[in-house]
Parts: sequence; C-alpha cells; structure tokens
Amino acid sequence: MKSKSNATPPERMAGIEWMRGVAAFGVICIHSGLAVHNQTDSAAAALRASFSFAVPFFLALSFFFAIRAETVRPLSWNPWLRRHSERLLIPFFFWSLVYLGLHVAKLILHHQTQEIKSLLLNDPAGLLLSGGTSVALYFVPLLLSGLILLRILAPLLNRLPLPGLLLGFMVGAILHQLVPDRFPEASLQGPWLALPKFCLSLLAEAVRCFPLIFMAAILNRFLFSPSTKEAPAFLALGGVILILQNLFPLTFGLTESIWGLGAFLLAWGLSGVVKANPTAFIVGRFSFGVYLVHQVFLELIQVTFPYGGTIGIGGTLLISTVTFAASMATVAVASRSGPFVSRVFGLK
Repeated sequence: MKSKSNATPPERMAGIEWMRGVAAFGVICIHSGLAVHNQTDSAAAALRASFSFAVPFFLALSFFFAIRAETVRPLSWNPWLRRHSERLLIPFFFWSLVYLGLHVAKLILHHQTQEIKSLLLNDPAGLLLSGGTSVALYFVPLLLSGLILLRILAPLLNRLPLPGLLLGFMVGAILHQLVPDRFPEASLQGPWLALPKFCLSLLAEAVRCFPLIFMAAILNRFLFSPSTKEAPAFLALGGVILILQNLFPLTFGLTESIWGLGAFLLAWGLSGVVKANPTAFIVGRFSFGVYLVHQVFLELIQVTFPYGGTIGIGGTLLISTVTFAASMATVAVASRSGPFVSRVFGLK
C-alpha cells in the first residue's frame, strides 16, 4: 500500500523545513552549557531539556522520507551506499577530526599532554562512534545504522498490515529498553577489542532506531497530506504530546519515539498552514550543517568569554541565538564555496 502522504513532496512542506531549523536551534540550546562549563541554573536546565525532541525528530523525519523513497524509487545497494557515504560519512569524519584536533589543542594549551595518549587509546571504538570529542556527531553513525536497518526491513515494512507494524514498534521498544546504546563493559575495554566493540555498538544503535523506524512506517502508510482544514488537529496533537512527554516522560524504550512523534506531527500540521517559501527551504537545507559546526562556536565562546558564574534562561538563549546565527552564516558561506566544502557541511 502506498503512503497517503506521497502527494506532498517534502521540499514543499515549509512547516517541516522550519521545524528542522527549530530542532537545530534546540540541539544548540541543549549543548549551550558547554560554553560556560555547564554552570547553568535549574530553569536553564529545564529549558534545555525541553528541546529533547530535536534528535528524535531528525531521526523520525529521515526514516519517514527514507521509507517513502524505498516505496517510490528504490536504489540498488551500490548507489545507495555511495549517496549516503557522501551525505553522511564525509562530514562525519571531517568534523570528527576537527573536534578531536580542538580537544588535543586545548590539552596542549593547558599542559595536559599526558592525557592525549589515554584519549586516543583507551576507547578508540567509542571515540570513533562519538565523532572524536564532539557532543553531537554521535547522531551520524546512529542515523546511518538506522537507515541500513530500514533498508533491510523495507520489503517487510511495505507489506505488513497495521497490527504487524504496531507489533514491530512494540518489539522495537522492548529491544531498545533491553539493549544498551553502547557496550562500555570493562571486558570490552582496550584497543585490541576496538573492532568487536565497534560492531556491537553499531548493532545497538540500529536497535535504538528500531521503534522509530516502525513508527515512521505507520505514519507513512496512514498519514494524509496536511491541509489548512486538518492542520490545527495535527498542531494540537503534536503540541500536547510534546508537553506531556516533557512533564510526565514515558520510558521503557518509548522516550525517543514519543518525542519524535510529537515534533513530527507539529511539523506536519505547520506545513498545512505555512506556505512554501525560499527562506524555509534555506533553513531546512542548512540545518544539518548547523548541527555539524555549532560546537566550534560554543568552544570559541568558552575560550573568548570565560564566565565564572551561573547563567539562567536569558544567558542560555543568548548563547544559543548567537551560536545559531554564526552557524547559519558559516553554512551559507560554505554553500557558495565549491563541492568539497558543501559536502563537509552536509549540503546536498
């Protein structure tokens, strides 16, 4: 059965593009404590936690349109791997080296060179999967693992009826609850065990994506294109889900799925009331690049404007806004700077 939402191409859905920008800002807000060594008050911490939907939204959105692509225009494995390698792995490895280099430079600057060896050798698999010493690049191998799993499951996702999809979602939630995101046990420490730990961690990250994949399949199958008439219902439902998840969070493998569902429905409803425009497309197109580069600016704020006190909501929003604007400007310049620079900023 084809998705009822296929009538609306993603590039015409301005609400989704704006929501990509909001999610990118949310990631910056979550990480804004880095600029002040996490010296924030409880109100600022609550504000940062309220953006926990950001990564689940990016995952749900990616899986939603990946399922649509598998249904409408599937690719063979070779071009599929080439496309996703250029889109994800090139920026991942580039920025991993950037953030690792920045961290090593800080250790040298603070005369802590003895820590460099332990940084590089104690847990090379974890260092690689985390994107060097990045606070956000873990998302890339997580997304790629999920996309590979989705591609393997695509024939099943397209044939299962709704009860089967719901069952798959619940099985995925249980597996997510039971399987750790990574394998940090002492028995797997040491550089000689880097490869098996790396493989096990990738498997665990694919399991983490399992419920989101089935949720995206359900949405793709039954969610109709938003219009002005239905948009308020989507907006209300998405907003209520996000508020309830923030106030009374569900766990047992459901946390990321609930965050992702609420944000996705909010973006879907917003697309029914906001007209497509070039600015929305630019915000959506640049959001991944903002995600990649924002830590550079947070690190610069930390070094350039050292702050010894505790910041609240105002300071958190100021840091986040300045970082978001600087990141957007940087990605805008990168978009005009040739194919390699465009690739390392994740621009299509």
